[in-house]
Amino acid sequence: MFKYWGFGLLIESEIEFPELLPFRFDAPDLTIRLDKTPETLTGQNVVHRVRVSMSQNEYLLKFLNVANYYAANGNEIIVERLQDADDKSLRLFLLSNAIAAILHQRNGIPLHASGIFHKDGVVLFCGNSGSGKSTIISAFRQKGYKVFTDDVCVLQKLPDGTISVVPSYPMIKLWKDSYEKQGLAMTSEESRIRPQLPKYGNFFHEVFDVTPQTVKQFFILESNNLVSGVQIKVLSSLQAFAEIQKNSYRPVQMNVMQKRDIHFEMISTLIKGIPVYKTQRQANVNTIAELVASIESKL
Repeated sequence: MFKYWGFGLLIESEIEFPELLPFRFDAPDLTIRLDKTPETLTGQNVVHRVRVSMSQNEYLLKFLNVANYYAANGNEIIVERLQDADDKSLRLFLLSNAIAAILHQRNGIPLHASGIFHKDGVVLFCGNSGSGKSTIISAFRQKGYKVFTDDVCVLQKLPDGTISVVPSYPMIKLWKDSYEKQGLAMTSEESRIRPQLPKYGNFFHEVFDVTPQTVKQFFILESNNLVSGVQIKVLSSLQAFAEIQKNSYRPVQMNVMQKRDIHFEMISTLIKGIPVYKTQRQANVNTIAELVASIESKL
């Protein structure tokens, strides 16, 4: 069995995960094993979607040509590998969909955000897929900032009522054009996160910090064809809450698993006294350097 840290969890797995941080521990929070998954979920509170079924404590995903994933009770994932599935795709969908279900079952709230360390906490960048979260933290990394997380972090409520965040795992995922925009040397084809996808993984295990962190600032990233260059503005409390809430990770899971009240409370507590900015940049134009400078002026 392989032992890892990921998403704030101690993970014992029959599957090897180069993406996760090897870690020593006695008792796992989560076990991952290869076996046959249930054919379906039953019960009055089960919601069925295309290839997905879920209830408050169970989640079943049937991903075509890759694997079936069953996540239950916040502590178990069963993977049924399908014929001709590649290892990278199998791991990718477990680390996104199945793990998100486990986190929701455990009352953790995954947030669609990347982040960097700054002073005594972290600065988080939220936005839709393709908004530039990974590109912006990679650009800050080139300037000497330490990366906190890419794409996902997890909100956790501490005993004193405050909210901390923990990272997901030590890999930045960049599209091919992000290397070109930043003038970075292209990585090897072996680094593709899926064989057919022009997106590449960049590891940072050696500097990955698993310590829960305080959020110091949020930046909402958005592209807009109606703006020229980069614009940045601070949001009101109501605007900030709405924007952060929109960036819940796998919100359908959150709703079906009846975690909306927990999510509302965590987000409300988290953003009290924290500046939340919205950045808008011209679409289809390389504004990375300008965006980094604008954000850095607010840190």
